[in-house]
Amino acid sequence: MASGKPFEVDIEEISIWDVPVINLHGGIDSLTVSVHGIIANSVPTSLTGKANLKNWKIQIASKTKATRGDGPWDPSKRFAITLGMSFCPGLHGGRDLDIENFVKPIVDALAAGLFCAPETEPAEIQRFDYDDSNFNTLLIHRLPDTAHRDQEGVAIHVSVT
Repeated sequence: MASGKPFEVDIEEISIWDVPVINLHGGIDSLTVSVHGIIANSVPTSLTGKANLKNWKIQIASKTKATRGDGPWDPSKRFAITLGMSFCPGLHGGRDLDIENFVKPIVDALAAGLFCAPETEPAEIQRFDYDDSNFNTLLIHRLPDTAHRDQEGVAIHVSVT
């Protein structure tokens, strides 16, 4: 670690992907999860789209909560978040994807998984409005697209000080 730099970028193998991730200097904890499935857009245009968005958030929050340990993490700490997303374009109508429309649901669900109470079941969360104001550093990386439905998903890395 070089002094004076707040973080470094490393390469980490997360599920089937090699992902550049941010690690904060002086970090006290980290977490890595991957969720495979159709990455949901933050602006669903149908009832099916809304249901898919809710299910996507539940998957991310559930996997994060299961990985974080027994209790919620402290939202007053400083966080660096890395998101690596691999899309199967055919599942999204084969059109160009506005990557920012896929980030918010992931970040909202990640915050829920990190900060919800131990007794909270992610499937019962009605509003994914957990405080993510200390997610100070965010690296969004579009991983190579895939032709295989089961290889679409997100790799998430969290570093906290």
